[in-house]
Amino acid sequence: MTILAPATTAVVEVTGADRLDYLEAVTSQHLLDAVPGAVRGALQLDPQGAPLAAFDVVVLAERVLLLVPDAELARQVVEVLGGRTFLSDARFAARDDVVVALRGDDVPATLRSADLPTAAGAEETGELVVVATRSGGVDLVGPEAGVAEAAARVLAAGAEEVDAAALEAWEIAHGVPRWGRELAPPHLPEELGLLATHVHLAKGCYPGQEAVARMWMLGRPRRRLAEVEADPGVDAGWTTGAGKRGVVVTAVDPGTRRGLAFVPADASPGDRVTDDDGTGVTVRGFVGEGLPVPGHDPGVVRRRDRR
Repeated sequence: MTILAPATTAVVEVTGADRLDYLEAVTSQHLLDAVPGAVRGALQLDPQGAPLAAFDVVVLAERVLLLVPDAELARQVVEVLGGRTFLSDARFAARDDVVVALRGDDVPATLRSADLPTAAGAEETGELVVVATRSGGVDLVGPEAGVAEAAARVLAAGAEEVDAAALEAWEIAHGVPRWGRELAPPHLPEELGLLATHVHLAKGCYPGQEAVARMWMLGRPRRRLAEVEADPGVDAGWTTGAGKRGVVVTAVDPGTRRGLAFVPADASPGDRVTDDDGTGVTVRGFVGEGLPVPGHDPGVVRRRDRR
């Protein structure tokens, strides 16, 4: 099944000859080798390594699109990153593009039936950009008329139209963290499970790199973002424990009872955490678990691994 829903995603366009060089210098992602069609997650971090912004970097032939979680964050990206380019030839501008999300196991077949691109990464079709996501689908990005025409073809191919709330429920059930809910200070990239998708450990200097590298090489996260199964009565905001043993549930899909929660870093799949009444959550897995971390040299023994 494929669902189609409006997304809150806002679009920032970056142009200029130095666009990739500048984004390389200010984000956690390695972009200098990115070719047209590449899609990579990236973070803007503060000096302590906490996220100030998160977005997907979509590399096209003549420009870069940043797919930013919402319009307010997009405004911040334009003002802050766009206002610090100094002598770099990189220009940031918010676009009025519309974004709709397609999610589900049948997305590739649905796209083929709708005669839309199915390749990994991003592909331009006129003014429409079809962007593969890491969460089981694609985003259709472009002017309202073009996206509406493509969405109509997708619906005719068998997709089900749903609202933004249903899309959020799907993301929760599939362990997709959301900006401002899980992706927020003071949580660090490794705690959030974002090293594999939003960070490159061997790239050049960028703000927050020292904090990321220090935790990766020397320390351990105090908590990790887990996919959980929640008991009835456990909803967003439910907590138990304290300090390093604290558990905080951030989101629960009421239909599947699957959710997201910050749990102690030493938790394992299958672990159950409860309050004094025996109500709680069961850990299903961890966001980003098992994915290769770009830039990690397996031949280097980290101090944290010697303990």
